Amino acid sequence: MVFNLFPRSKQLQEAQDIRARLPQSGPVCIFLTGVTGFVGGAIAAALADTENFKEMLFLVRAQSAAEGAQRVRQSLARFTPPGVPPPLVLERQVIVADLNDADAFSDPRLDAVSHVIHSAAVTSFADRPDIWTVNVDATMRLAERFSEVARLRRFVYVGTAMACGVARGAIVTETLRLPLEHAHLVPYTASKARAENQLRERFPELPLVSVRPSIIVGHSSLGCKPSASIFWLLKVVSQLNRFVCPPSAYLDIVPVDYCASTIVTLTLKPTLAFPVYHISAGPGGSSMVGELLQALQGMEGGAQGRPYERVTEAALKQMAQSFGATARGTVNTRMLHKALTLYGRFSRLNYIFDQRRILSEGLPPAPSFLDYLGRCHRSAQALPLREQMACDFK
Repeated sequence: MVFNLFPRSKQLQEAQDIRARLPQSGPVCIFLTGVTGFVGGAIAAALADTENFKEMLFLVRAQSAAEGAQRVRQSLARFTPPGVPPPLVLERQVIVADLNDADAFSDPRLDAVSHVIHSAAVTSFADRPDIWTVNVDATMRLAERFSEVARLRRFVYVGTAMACGVARGAIVTETLRLPLEHAHLVPYTASKARAENQLRERFPELPLVSVRPSIIVGHSSLGCKPSASIFWLLKVVSQLNRFVCPPSAYLDIVPVDYCASTIVTLTLKPTLAFPVYHISAGPGGSSMVGELLQALQGMEGGAQGRPYERVTEAALKQMAQSFGATARGTVNTRMLHKALTLYGRFSRLNYIFDQRRILSEGLPPAPSFLDYLGRCHRSAQALPLREQMACDFK
């Protein structure tokens, strides 16, 4: 889709003029995309006990508003403690559409929106063709729609810290311009980088704030109940006790509830000092691979004192095959090999994402992954590995 930004339409200029005169307070109406996903569901759950929740609007792929409301409730149920019913979601809060629909954002209810949180994305590390149509093209249509909404006070784009590419130092700081496709390990991060760059280039009038979470694993109190994404791979590596990175490599991991609460705070805070924020554990909260594996082995009784062995990438295929031959249940060894290869390349980057901007806004630091690692382990024990892998290879 081609966006003709010059000259500006009279309608768009009027929207900008009205927005400039609006007070930064008043009725709040939040429009959330991606509510049925891991991060989007956690964002909705973080808002569930607030007055703003009952006025929220959710974009949901469904056959009807009733079905859409049910899908939102099911998503929220993942983030509620056992025995606690999910919050009430009304049909009037649901906008039924697919992100890929050309008219997905035509609903007139969106004219009353004051805050957008765009968390919907194809997050799979598989090479899917819809990564670009959803993560880039649909994001541009969403931005075009809200560039003409006069009431809009903030447009929060949920990106990823790994959109920084592969040529950064050990401590990664936030830069506005993200690298092009050749600097990325997977299409997912490349698509997120392109979308964020284009948002700034094509829609400078948007009150845009980008948030870039680091590695999101589990929930600080619910463990892997909402999703076992990535955690399963750490368990596999701990059982193999071999991998491509040194044990001293750091993993910058945050729980999804910390990520969500931080996004909500940045969305509703009247003023912010920066246009881009990492949501990360940072230098003080990141964990070394060696200590994570040691902690997991202590829970599983694995490794039996064998020292960790660093291997080459060429050894990963045989490792995946041997693991699949001895694992309980059926394991797709081809997908396991791909996962070990991709995450091995990420781990060798040894990135820690600077979180000083978040702290400067008065937010607390992220909890250490080691503090809730046991909850993740216990909550994932009964889940077959095949189902856990599906979280990342949809």
